[in-house]
Amino acid sequence: MKKKVIEWFLKLGWPVVKFVIINYGQEILNFAFKSLKAKAKNRSVARMEEALKNARNAEKAAESTEDSKEKLRYYELAKAYKETAEYQRSFLSDFLEEVEISSKEIMKTVQQKSSEIKAEDLFVLDQKEGKLKAVENQKLLEHNTNN
Repeated sequence: MKKKVIEWFLKLGWPVVKFVIINYGQEILNFAFKSLKAKAKNRSVARMEEALKNARNAEKAAESTEDSKEKLRYYELAKAYKETAEYQRSFLSDFLEEVEISSKEIMKTVQQKSSEIKAEDLFVLDQKEGKLKAVENQKLLEHNTNN
């Protein structure tokens, strides 16, 4: 009886398990990528806002001084802060674009790898004991980063 239940699982239950693995795997990856993008955006926006605030403060300081050397120094400082803000904006845009491209590639690879998993890759039926045993399968866990 036990053997028949295990055989039933391998033939009929496994496709359901595989479906769940594929769908929840995608949802987990989507959540991870969305979280990564949100955290990066929040951090970059905060740095951008801080740099712009510092630029405004430097410009105010430049306007409030009569010393021309001091004015020039403050305006140069304001310019540097504005460049930092622009760098953050550019970096964020590039980073989010790269994450989007990479996430699509990774999702496709995970879906492909997940769909290729066979029950025999993970479980083996011990004919003597009639038990289902886990298989160590290192190839299943390997990921080719060159793709």
